[in-house]
Amino acid sequence: MKTLISVFVPMFLAGLLWAGPEFTYSQLALKDLDQMNDLVRQKIAAAKEGDNAPLKDGLQTVLSRPDEDFMIDKVMGPLRQELEEQDLWEPTMVALTDEAISALKNPKKHKAAIQATYAVFLTNTISQLKPKAREKGFERQLLEKIRDAKIELSAEMRDERRLRVMKETASPSTLAEQALGKPEKK
Repeated sequence: MKTLISVFVPMFLAGLLWAGPEFTYSQLALKDLDQMNDLVRQKIAAAKEGDNAPLKDGLQTVLSRPDEDFMIDKVMGPLRQELEEQDLWEPTMVALTDEAISALKNPKKHKAAIQATYAVFLTNTISQLKPKAREKGFERQLLEKIRDAKIELSAEMRDERRLRVMKETASPSTLAEQALGKPEKK
């Protein structure tokens, strides 16, 4: 009995610590502007009660939604402002990017839809960081981290994206390399 408990308790706790995205990219694609704004407001309100985890969840949710309709820029403002006021923008972006890279580098641990959600997250993160990619700062460092991860998308994840959106998904590492542009010659 003790052996059983000593095996299952750590597994249960590990599951709690590795929560992953709250929604998949396909669930988020169905949410309209009002629903996304409501979600952001709820996350900010929950964070005002003293726990910053809802801000991280909110940012992950917003950036995990496919952005074909350019909605991210419309809903990100209040969330980013709240994170910046608490000096959490950069650490939260780094933590979420690390989580996404880890998930995509270890695809057997995640279902294809979760892998695709992380790929969408990184794609949208790259789009958000791209305007400042040439500057030597946080944005460039994060893009370099994504590029240097050399992410290869699993066949299951590519099939999932092809099935749902009927298009190929490029590796976030390739997209980050394109965003960074050609290195300057010295």
